[in-house]
Amino acid sequence: MILDDRRKPDATRRFLWASLALNLFLIGTIAGSIAAGSTILHSFLGGSPPMIGPDNGPPPPVRMLSEVREKLSPEGKAIFDAEFAPVMEDLMKRRDDLKKFRELREVLLRDDATDAEIRGVFEKMKNGIGDDFGRILTHMANVAVQLSPEDRAELALHRPGPPPPPQ
Repeated sequence: MILDDRRKPDATRRFLWASLALNLFLIGTIAGSIAAGSTILHSFLGGSPPMIGPDNGPPPPVRMLSEVREKLSPEGKAIFDAEFAPVMEDLMKRRDDLKKFRELREVLLRDDATDAEIRGVFEKMKNGIGDDFGRILTHMANVAVQLSPEDRAELALHRPGPPPPPQ
């Protein structure tokens, strides 16, 4: 007895058409996002972020603080500058101190590195980064106390990138 299942070719044809429609929809969505300037895919399509070096501008904490400063009024900028001048200079000096990163690389590339050595070098980096953020936050609190309510609002609403759309 020969089985003649006529539904199988029809089901396969429908599945292939549905798959083609889904693929075209996804390609159109991605192309439309790129054409509209959406930043969702740009982080994947762009190159790697620049390495810290003398030609790549200030380090990220200094860039963040500069962005915050730009949002303030002239009086707020004066308060900010008075509080952060020594901190900014110190952060710029520390960018040349890559000893911790060199030590991390050396330990990770060694075949005989122990777990304790690896954990220790990461702990040193964590402590250094934590100290920097702690200092920055302490100075930001000192600035916020002295700012006007309008400048405090700017400080509270500061986010990297464009502001969120209104709701």
